[in-house]
Amino acid sequence: MRRSNLQPLFIVLVAILCAAVAHAQLSPEYADWADGPAGFLLTKKEQKQWDKISTDAEAENFIELFWARRNPNPDTSFNTFKAEFDAKVRYAEENFSYSGHSGATTDRAKVLILMGRPEGVQNKGPDQAVQGLGSGAGGTDQVRGNSQVWFYNPQELPEGFNVKGSQLYFLFYEDKIGSNAFNLDRSARESFMGLAAMADAPEVYLLHPDMKEVPKPVSIQGGHKAPAEHLAWLGQDAPFNETARVLAELGVNDGVSRPLWVYIELPPDAPTVEFFTGQVLSADGDILSNFEIDTTPLNGQYGKAYDLSFPLEPGAYTVEVVGGAAAAPVVTEKIAIEVEEVTEDGTWMSPLWLGLSASPNEKAKLGEPYNFGGWHLVPVTGPDFTRENEIVFFGFVVRPALNDAGSVDLKAKIRVKKDGQSMGRPLIMPVDASQVFGDLYMYGSSIGLSGLPETGSYEFDFEVTEKTSDASTEVSIPVDVSD
Repeated sequence: MRRSNLQPLFIVLVAILCAAVAHAQLSPEYADWADGPAGFLLTKKEQKQWDKISTDAEAENFIELFWARRNPNPDTSFNTFKAEFDAKVRYAEENFSYSGHSGATTDRAKVLILMGRPEGVQNKGPDQAVQGLGSGAGGTDQVRGNSQVWFYNPQELPEGFNVKGSQLYFLFYEDKIGSNAFNLDRSARESFMGLAAMADAPEVYLLHPDMKEVPKPVSIQGGHKAPAEHLAWLGQDAPFNETARVLAELGVNDGVSRPLWVYIELPPDAPTVEFFTGQVLSADGDILSNFEIDTTPLNGQYGKAYDLSFPLEPGAYTVEVVGGAAAAPVVTEKIAIEVEEVTEDGTWMSPLWLGLSASPNEKAKLGEPYNFGGWHLVPVTGPDFTRENEIVFFGFVVRPALNDAGSVDLKAKIRVKKDGQSMGRPLIMPVDASQVFGDLYMYGSSIGLSGLPETGSYEFDFEVTEKTSDASTEVSIPVDVSD
């Protein structure tokens, strides 16, 4: 009997020893990867596979496939799931670290990574009762140290979680008052449903379990591999090359990465573009990816318009696109772009984007062209307006300095000039900001043109300032107003 009891323990010890020997051959870049925040996402099967990894090449292939299997759009080079994961890790490092311990591997980080941002958080100090959990929470309703309760609505969890009930709870207790070392209470009866859901999370996020190799990427989300006959149109003269209005600018994706946003507006006599085809080239001219995507026109300022988003890593690129209809090219464009990341320190204000209109799109995803937290902007491409128009402006702010109420203080200053002279005092107004995710916030507002004293040519200067940090961004445009 004694021998049989020891046998399972012996097998476990051998397995741990084998894994340790295998990982001892890995470089520091890979040896501790599974012990970091990504390890929270490993399924049991993947953990066993990782334990057998013995070379850096195997580790690199495993990690690439690990993220590709969780990419909602594995054919694209940009992984929205990975971007959201990285944003959660940055938030955890900045807010959950303590005494030299990485915030990204704490209990709170694990819940954030696996369950997402909580719907609500209840903070309690020493000897304050924890409300809303009933008498069974940890055996008492009195907290000797600081505590936090995170609340989740099961209906708002990612698709794949099969959770019943109206609310999930996670209760954290601080080891020592003021230490910021919060441990998850796994004994609270009301937390059991949340803990069960969190245990299922790694399987929920594994969207492509049967994927055996990382797909070759296409350039943009929702696209597919481009046919050779359409790629042959790139660089050719097309009938509307000279009259197309084209914007190519770095957008905002997740508070760090900046996709290339392309907006193409054609004159009223242009045919409707049925699809866009293109390719992305490196600074050395190597083809990195290509794409083709069906498209639906927008109502632009002057005619039918189309927008595209290219998720690119930092670096220099050339992007070539062609819009086609009726088996012929309509417009071609070649764009050279230097992609930069958002700065890592302090408050960062994005450029201001101006438009004639913005419409809600609740299904929009991070990084989609001219998407601002669920609002889609149709950009301004020229100076022509009527007095019935308004100018809409949107932007992002990263890592804003929150006020005492926990909100972002933004103000907009709009100065109107005519013939180079300011027309009275500038208009100053508060602007509301909404959290998109983590440290990324968006804002938007508008100004009508009906109050101008007369038609004619003006210049509008827009400036938005985050008042606590004094970070600001500005843009000026000419405005020709007619009745």
